[in-house]
Amino acid sequence: MKKPTLIIIIAFSLLLSACELSLTPYDGMTKEKLSEYTEGTVYATNGNYAMIKDVLEYKGVQDLRNTYVRHYFQLSEFPGDNICLSGSTTDHLFYAVTYRHFATMMNTTYFWFCGYKIINGTCQIIESIDEGQSTELDQLLGENYFLRAMIHFDLVRFFARPYSQGKDKLGIIVRTSSDGQGGARNTIEEVYDQIILDLLKGAELMNSPRGRSFTSKEAVWALLSRVYLYMEDNEKAIEYANMVIESGLFQLESTENYPDYFRNALTSQETIFCIEHTLQDDKAFGAIGSMYLSDQGLGWGEIYASLPLRNLLNKNPDDIRNSFIKPEYKTDPDGNILYDAQGKPIVAERNGYPKYYMTKFSYQDGVITLSSPVILRLAEVYLNRAEAYAKIGTDDKALEDVNTIRIRAGLSGEALFTTSNLQGYTSVLDIVLDERRLELFTEGHRTFDIYRNNRVMNRSYPGVHLDPEQNTQYIEPTDPRIIYFIPQDEILVNSEMIQNS
Repeated sequence: MKKPTLIIIIAFSLLLSACELSLTPYDGMTKEKLSEYTEGTVYATNGNYAMIKDVLEYKGVQDLRNTYVRHYFQLSEFPGDNICLSGSTTDHLFYAVTYRHFATMMNTTYFWFCGYKIINGTCQIIESIDEGQSTELDQLLGENYFLRAMIHFDLVRFFARPYSQGKDKLGIIVRTSSDGQGGARNTIEEVYDQIILDLLKGAELMNSPRGRSFTSKEAVWALLSRVYLYMEDNEKAIEYANMVIESGLFQLESTENYPDYFRNALTSQETIFCIEHTLQDDKAFGAIGSMYLSDQGLGWGEIYASLPLRNLLNKNPDDIRNSFIKPEYKTDPDGNILYDAQGKPIVAERNGYPKYYMTKFSYQDGVITLSSPVILRLAEVYLNRAEAYAKIGTDDKALEDVNTIRIRAGLSGEALFTTSNLQGYTSVLDIVLDERRLELFTEGHRTFDIYRNNRVMNRSYPGVHLDPEQNTQYIEPTDPRIIYFIPQDEILVNSEMIQNS
């Protein structure tokens, strides 16, 4: 392509999709030319963000269910104890819910493919831009370091054991070059070391933030608080959580506004980083929220809030977080809600499972299936710090952070914790983990929280995750299937790849 039309071509490529990314950041933009065109670096970087939400063609197929961000939230949340699947489905999310994993699962295969495609895109920019040319270019360079770290972190959590179960075990392939192909799996420790190196480099470079749908120095600190928590380096987790909280750039939504937080995440001061979705990004029945909600004929609405999650929320009926649970009620032919003998509305069912929808991925701009999924927010940072405090025995500070979140949820008085009143809990850590569950359900934390703390997942509640003859299900943190198989496509082309057992 001719160079005089370069910027027009870049813009047109962006409109087409980030799917065009392969050997070069954009059609017509070589790595060597990136540093000569700031606009090109902006478009290429934005393309790396776009791949997180776009449908990329894989093996000649484009499937609206195939987005990195959809698979991220489903693969992380569905194996947990917050959800109930109400029936069988041909979507491979079924195998995440039921732990019936296999190496050719569509969702894990695409996630691996897309993850390394994004990493490749970040590597091309990192290799092409010399730092110190301008504040703007340094910001973009830093954003790519962040994205490279984040994707590695996602991949290592899905396809390798928790750090706490042995940092010398097999992780994933660390990619720091766009020329890399194949290769052996690095250890978990090596993967985490690279994640931290990239995040620290990103923080060093980013000094010109572009908004909540792009990464920033503060987003680095927030992610580091999570990474160090997973590594059980609690002092570091506290240090970086403090940096976010004390920056003064973020604040928790008010109790009054919190029920609308997720539909307004793009503009909220609680959001540190989210994946911006506009109306043209709405995947309708392929959206993340489609499985959690059906409204006005939109959405499958086949995943409901689990009984234990509802019970935990209902310990305090005034907890504003109950507003994220939306029951569908039975009605008569005229649309009037039906009530039981005690005067309570009767919840509708599907296959015998009550329809308690969850709405954190719905209603942005009034669109039922649209949301800008939140990756990092201030409430999580408080709870990261709380967990780290609990683990080093600083119980008063841990409970102070928990109470900060509970007060925002509209709770007060006896609903708050003190070191002399744990309200029936045996440890402060148990309190923190339950508070994380209450605050962060459907946001992709619960499964990781259980297994990285070497706890047993108790899924002894109704749902198709149980076999017909089962009444209980306990999944040990040592179970092989708490992680996913390396995709068979990678095994076939990479002779050095070792499959998970």
